[in-house]
Amino acid sequence: MSRSRIRSFVRRATAARVLILFAFHAVVFASCCAFAWLLRFEFEIPGMFIDTFKWSLPIVTVTQLVVGGFFGFYRGWWRYVGIADVMRVVYGLTFTLALLLIGWYAGPFLGIDPRFIRSPRGVLLIDWAFSLLTLFGARVLMRVARDHMRPTEGVSAAKRVLIVGAGDAGETLAREIEHRPQLGMKIVGFVDDQRAKWGSQIRGINVFGPISEIGIIADSLAAEEALIAIPSAPGRRLREIIHDLMAADLRFKTIPGIDRLVSSTMQVTQLRPVSVEDLLRRKEIELPGDPVRAMFRGKRVLVTGAGGTIGSELAMQIAYFEPAKLALVERSEFALYEIRKRLSREAGWVTSQISSHLLDVCDTHLLEDLLRRERPDIVLHAAAHKHVPLGEENPPEYLRNNALASRSIAELSAMHGTSRFVFISTDKAINPSSVMGASKRAAEIALLDAARGGAMKVTVVRFGNVIGSSGSVIPLFMEQIAAGGPVTVTHPEVTRYFLRTSEAVSLVLQAATLGDAGQIFMLDMGEPVKILELAHDLIRLSNRDESEVSVVFVGLRPGEKLFEEIRLHGESIRPTIHPRIVITEAPQPESGVVARWLAAAKSDHNMTAERAIAHLQALVAEYRQPQPDLDSQSTLFPADVLPEPVA
Repeated sequence: MSRSRIRSFVRRATAARVLILFAFHAVVFASCCAFAWLLRFEFEIPGMFIDTFKWSLPIVTVTQLVVGGFFGFYRGWWRYVGIADVMRVVYGLTFTLALLLIGWYAGPFLGIDPRFIRSPRGVLLIDWAFSLLTLFGARVLMRVARDHMRPTEGVSAAKRVLIVGAGDAGETLAREIEHRPQLGMKIVGFVDDQRAKWGSQIRGINVFGPISEIGIIADSLAAEEALIAIPSAPGRRLREIIHDLMAADLRFKTIPGIDRLVSSTMQVTQLRPVSVEDLLRRKEIELPGDPVRAMFRGKRVLVTGAGGTIGSELAMQIAYFEPAKLALVERSEFALYEIRKRLSREAGWVTSQISSHLLDVCDTHLLEDLLRRERPDIVLHAAAHKHVPLGEENPPEYLRNNALASRSIAELSAMHGTSRFVFISTDKAINPSSVMGASKRAAEIALLDAARGGAMKVTVVRFGNVIGSSGSVIPLFMEQIAAGGPVTVTHPEVTRYFLRTSEAVSLVLQAATLGDAGQIFMLDMGEPVKILELAHDLIRLSNRDESEVSVVFVGLRPGEKLFEEIRLHGESIRPTIHPRIVITEAPQPESGVVARWLAAAKSDHNMTAERAIAHLQALVAEYRQPQPDLDSQSTLFPADVLPEPVA
């Protein structure tokens, strides 16, 4: 069928439906008006009012029909009637009543024969009430008929489910499940912790509680699955609920968190398995869009490490702020290809607006040539080596890539007109115990030194671990669980801070707008997460238990901390306009000290691991290498075949 024939068919179908609804409303309005007259005079209209009745009946009916057209009485789809449809009827009929009353009072002054308009005012009010009840009742009956006349085949075999959470999200979820029998679900109860709701009903379904008793409730109702509908629940509470569901041997799914629902990226009805992001659920950073957009719109922006977890998200978010040009720098060919493809697919960027550069940031000559050609207004430096255990084995490379290259990029950017330089740091730079952390702290010192007296504003951004980033603990745990275990944890008491990628990037963009020269920004990272508990949670989410997948402790490796810290020794903190972002004022060596250190490190062409560590200790006074925790080494593995460290 051609497109024109389809449009013609749709127009005819729409016109037919409107005509039917118009005729129905005409009958209702005329009937209600006549009934109002009869009721007003106890079903015997006096002779003196017969002429008025004959003239007012068509006038009132036509007025209601015309006003109904303006208020959309004939456009609604009654089987999906809702509050908005009912309110349209209320507003339309009330507006009609107001018009008729105005005519009742103003008609004689306009020379209109009173017979046409002087219906008893009680008749008008009765007509309004009965018209409203009739139209509302017709719509509700249609909706009820639709709900109760669906095919019942297979309903008896539907999966019996409980909804955890008797709030707005739970009610919305129940309504959608009722309207979609193809989902194969039957809601048998709500479970909530609020005592006031216990014993009540939502959509005719009983509310039980508390959630901690869900095992008993599920057994009494023969429930097979639970749907978690508490989008505002923090991660800790969600973990408690999942523990209760696991103990009750109930399968479970959840709806998106409140941040996803508010941002309109997901809907309440999008049920899915619980993910680790749900377990670590944190409040979304509210990023004021206008200052960020003003910062990047029309500017030339360069992102290093653009194929990494942080770099790629930076590129994606910046693309939506309409920069004039976006230069991507990455040394992994595949990662560069992937972020370029993602920009084209998700952000709709055309090739001419993106330049892709496959190079190593340690290659100063290529980098200088690139900056000369691109002349970026803003540089976001996310390229770095980030793995703690590998850093302990390769100190020279981490020193060159993380610290010396960062200083070189900043100097070259300033030479070629860059106005803002944002450096991505880490919480491991705080009182570092690893080569990786020390190299990032050395980079902070070198960059803050470069900002002294220069026109380019340099800001540093620190944050914790990013959920699901390559090589991080969560993907490793999932691989180990899929392989049947064991899951290797370094120490039973080890804790880490975790952030979502979007959360970390929001901080970076905020720093770009708030930052002055020589400032270090840090996010309030919330509560630290115990890695052992995280391992157990991931095992449960994989529908396994500890009897199937064991957890073993392999001991802290060189460079690893038991707890991450949030400030340096001697470092002060002051607030910013954002309640969850602070500025840390770290001790900064004198320029002469930094200059001599840079000269010594750059001239050490045959750097060994020992000399690299000595260089780092010379600049980063708080860098201390901890002794290995031999007591916590697992006896389940020989020393030469210990699994990869995870924290």
